[in-house]
Amino acid sequence: MTLLADAFEAFVTPHLQRLRLLAGQYARTREDAADLLQETLLRAWRNFSRAQDAAYHRAWLVVIMRNIAFDWQQEARRRIRLTPVNQAELTDMASFDASDPFAPMPAMSETDFREFLDQRLVQALEALEPPYREVVVLSVAGALSYREVSEVLDCPVGTVMSRMGRARRTLRERLAVIARSEGWVRERQP
Repeated sequence: MTLLADAFEAFVTPHLQRLRLLAGQYARTREDAADLLQETLLRAWRNFSRAQDAAYHRAWLVVIMRNIAFDWQQEARRRIRLTPVNQAELTDMASFDASDPFAPMPAMSETDFREFLDQRLVQALEALEPPYREVVVLSVAGALSYREVSEVLDCPVGTVMSRMGRARRTLRERLAVIARSEGWVRERQP
């Protein structure tokens, strides 16, 4: 290997696990996540310079991955996709009361709680508007600080904090709605 390749490998290796997790959040399938990671590393390699290796950090890799993911999402949006929805789902959506206050989560065993959260949290996270979902994904899966997230998104730290607060509140409300609908939480008595 060359000195440049060694330097690149030394830079990237500590970040690979987080990049894999983040790619899994940006992509819909494992194959797409693997492709996203590979494309990220390829673009990073093309732009890596030994003379500047001290200037590179994890956020640089995340910015590359984010840009690739957005490019791919824009391409996907250009394609027309029809999703059949049954009539019962439409009725459920139409009858949802957004002003209904969310109920507190009940006391659960850790096993019950993990079972409850697995798919439901994924559904609630995917339902977030993209700017709010992205701050959660970058912070949790990317393990980035608010400052690093603000660098990746190229926005003020206050904006990141505001989006995170709104995302958390929305996730809590959606999980409470799911919990009530599945009988995990009883309705409050007046």
